[in-house]
Amino acid sequence: MPIGLVLEGGGMRGAYTSGVLEVLLENNIEFSTVYGVSAGACNALSFISKQKKRNYDIFYKYIADKRYISIENLRRTGSLFGFDFIFGELFHNLLPFDYETFFNSSTELKVGTTDLKTGREVFFRKSELDENFTAVKASSSLPFISNIISYRGHELLDGGCAMPIVLERSIFDGNDKNIVVLTRDISFRKNPRPEFPRAALRVKFGDYPNFVDVMMKRPETYNNELELCRRKEKEGNALVIRPSKPIITGRYEKDPERLKLIYEMGMKDCEKLLPKVREFMSDDK
Repeated sequence: MPIGLVLEGGGMRGAYTSGVLEVLLENNIEFSTVYGVSAGACNALSFISKQKKRNYDIFYKYIADKRYISIENLRRTGSLFGFDFIFGELFHNLLPFDYETFFNSSTELKVGTTDLKTGREVFFRKSELDENFTAVKASSSLPFISNIISYRGHELLDGGCAMPIVLERSIFDGNDKNIVVLTRDISFRKNPRPEFPRAALRVKFGDYPNFVDVMMKRPETYNNELELCRRKEKEGNALVIRPSKPIITGRYEKDPERLKLIYEMGMKDCEKLLPKVREFMSDDK
């Protein structure tokens, strides 16, 4: 039975996911398909290329680098994150990405993005990714602090806008069992109030009314997807790895030591669940 790995986004809370994936890598735990949005998609790259500690090195060594994230980037390029640096010099020179292992791996990757015209999620398979991982950039491009990404006939932004937790897509693809990595603790529920007022969304995205509607419904969408995770968990068809305590940090945290603590929490939480993970992976019932 194919088992999917579903990775939530969450900006710098993705350091938690990095820790979880490090333990899975160390224990040679593999999946047929990895589904990721935003930071989850970024983390998935090094997981599939089997580059241990690479995700850790990315945030610990370079998060304070203004080329990675800074207001200067936003003013100069329209994006808070320096994607040209991240997927350019960082990927090719500073912490070289193993493209050969990644593209030759039997593990499929599906990167979730949001199509602004339709307001619907659009997924890109590994074979549809270019060398610069434009689809992953799009999946990580947050409204108001990132530029719209044009790719393969779509106008795209963060995948978490339309489908923050992509468990539903994995189930749709035939993965009846899934391991889900969340970046919020079990008590978390999103405030029902939209993150951005409709008026601001209309000013910025007036040409994309379907996207405006999606953003207004995003809190409800997120909470519904959390409920799906809990329901599948109770049924025994999902194993959810989530922070054992609330992660107190901003989406754009730049303190590497604080991110290291979040990373270590991910490692400890996953190590504690390893027996359940192995049982879940081996149970074909």
